[in-house]
Amino acid sequence: MHTESPLTPSQIEEKIQNAIIALQLKEFKSIRKAAEYFEVPKSTLIARVAGRKSRTQSHEMAQILSNAEENTLVRWISRLTITGFPATPMLVKEMADEIRLRRVQVASSRIPTSTENSTYRPRVDL
Repeated sequence: MHTESPLTPSQIEEKIQNAIIALQLKEFKSIRKAAEYFEVPKSTLIARVAGRKSRTQSHEMAQILSNAEENTLVRWISRLTITGFPATPMLVKEMADEIRLRRVQVASSRIPTSTENSTYRPRVDL
């Protein structure tokens, strides 16, 4: 039977990162000892030391917002909270849409390469 962990995924990720850093600094002689000390699954730590991405990182392409965009959204919400303005679910959705819109604008504003648009001619001011 699977039991729920009292820790959030971000707290578990932080423990895993701390264990990886401790291993890199040679604070532990084995992955098993580091896993025991930081209370993380040994199999997860072995995989992460070997280069496997976290669940969040590996599924980033399937997410509506990238991790960096999510962090931007969190900063916006934090600023609103500090100023005493509540971030309602509707407002958060609008903010996320704005972040996505900016991504689309940046991606579509780049100059097409010659293979993408053979009729493109750069403008020359005389």
